[in-house]
Amino acid sequence: MLTVSPACKKTGEDKEINELSQKAAELDKMSQKANVAGSEQTRNLKAAGVNDIRPNAETLQLTPEQKSALEERIKAEKNSSYQALLQEVLDKDKEIKDLNEKIAKLRSVLPKPDIAKANDSHYGMAMRFLKRKGVSEEKAKQLISRVLIMDKMAAGFEVYHFYNNGVYGSWVSQGKAHISPTELQAEEKAKIEGERDVAQADSAKKTEELTDLSAQKAKLLADIEGLQGEKTKMIKELESLNSSNEAAKAKLNSLHYVVGDRKALEKDGVVVVPIFAKDRAGSNWADGVFTKSLDLRSTDTITITAAEVGLKKIGKVSVIPGSIERDKHFTLTIAEDKSTAVIKLINKERFKNEKVVFAVTD
Repeated sequence: MLTVSPACKKTGEDKEINELSQKAAELDKMSQKANVAGSEQTRNLKAAGVNDIRPNAETLQLTPEQKSALEERIKAEKNSSYQALLQEVLDKDKEIKDLNEKIAKLRSVLPKPDIAKANDSHYGMAMRFLKRKGVSEEKAKQLISRVLIMDKMAAGFEVYHFYNNGVYGSWVSQGKAHISPTELQAEEKAKIEGERDVAQADSAKKTEELTDLSAQKAKLLADIEGLQGEKTKMIKELESLNSSNEAAKAKLNSLHYVVGDRKALEKDGVVVVPIFAKDRAGSNWADGVFTKSLDLRSTDTITITAAEVGLKKIGKVSVIPGSIERDKHFTLTIAEDKSTAVIKLINKERFKNEKVVFAVTD
């Protein structure tokens, strides 16, 4: 269930959080599919009279020995309906294995989820997360007020928190809970509707309370309409994110950079070169400047030539922002003839989805 701030100042940050939320949604969808397939496996094993084989409770998969045993049973089984049930168990095991592999890939790019315990609230979990990030209580309340927070949580829900440059978002997945967030909301909605019906019945008996009860009914109907509208909006957002999923992966795992003559970069306002401080971002530091990308999943080296920046030789390469440190995050090797410089990223995690300027001087 997506809960992301609608009042963000930077659409790029909005998009990044939405992309991570989409991955959490895909993971939740696959986990629920795996749970359904696991339940079908158990039912089919029981229906076929197999009581000595049970899938792994955590992964829902069969061991190689269990699969071999089932294959032998299929060959020996005379009852064709039992054969079909056992074959379906093996087919479901393959489906679960494929889902688990996809789930593992998604978990590798998502932050570790916060697991809800009994009596936990979505608001409280969000507040604890933001405070751990160093956000003041007043600011945290403001950020949380801008997102759709679930009224009720179930133990085992996985809560993903996303925080980037002052923007907060969250996604709630079923995890190990016995019920999904959508189902829990449906129960809460049914409860609300039941209360509304009782209120309507009472209003017929108590004319003096009619105005009060009518206002409550209007509010409940507005809440339901709002939820339906939010659901429609989320579906459209998810469909849009699906189409750009691969591009999003590449962006999240790439370094976005620009190489240029430091004087030209300073003149264009991309960087500022103070006298007694490190070079820093200038007023024209914007997404459109960083036209080059390096996919960190496949490479970790950038080669700069003097010719490409309009210089005869390379004397120095400044890396901006200054928080990226030489020999800690990268190494720099300038050729003896000063014609080229090679930058090797030794801490690729530091450069994921980062914007970096390589400013060259002769």
